[in-house]
Amino acid sequence: MRRLLFAVVMIVSALAFGLAAGPSLAQAGNAQTRAAAERLMTTIGLEKRVEAITQLYLNFLPTNTPAEQQRAAELRQRGPSAGPRFRTAVVNAASSSYTRPELDALDSYFASGEGQRLLTTAVTRAVLGVGSKGGVKSSDILRPEDLPRDNPALQAAAAKYPAFEKLAQAELQREFSQEIALINQR
Repeated sequence: MRRLLFAVVMIVSALAFGLAAGPSLAQAGNAQTRAAAERLMTTIGLEKRVEAITQLYLNFLPTNTPAEQQRAAELRQRGPSAGPRFRTAVVNAASSSYTRPELDALDSYFASGEGQRLLTTAVTRAVLGVGSKGGVKSSDILRPEDLPRDNPALQAAAAKYPAFEKLAQAELQREFSQEIALINQR
């Protein structure tokens, strides 16, 4: 259970990054690209998904010892900000990794029924696989062969996924370093 939040955060970030990420960090400052990344996060519903998973984790924290009670209290105090902080980290990585047309293509894809099915399947597999250390692999999330071949921006976004995933993981580790330390505390 201690590593559940970290695992879920990393899995959901992998989903978000696989569903959302390009060229350079200078692009992160581009207001239109950032706005496209924000729209994509709204379409994916990432913030709400993270908040729901975080709440589940917080409900099952062990509190048998004073140390566990203290750790649980600290995590519960930080819990309400998890969704917005997660969203900000993903938007930073996506707007640094993808171009605006790629983000727009991802947004259209994930607004579609096919994209929503992929999200639901991936999140379900991730949550169910946490306990068994299985679940979603980055190679399962956004593969060019699974996407319409007639959409070059969507194909380009899928090809850039590995770089996005690395940047996203770094952003999330930085943003959630205190929570990760608390979760790993014995």
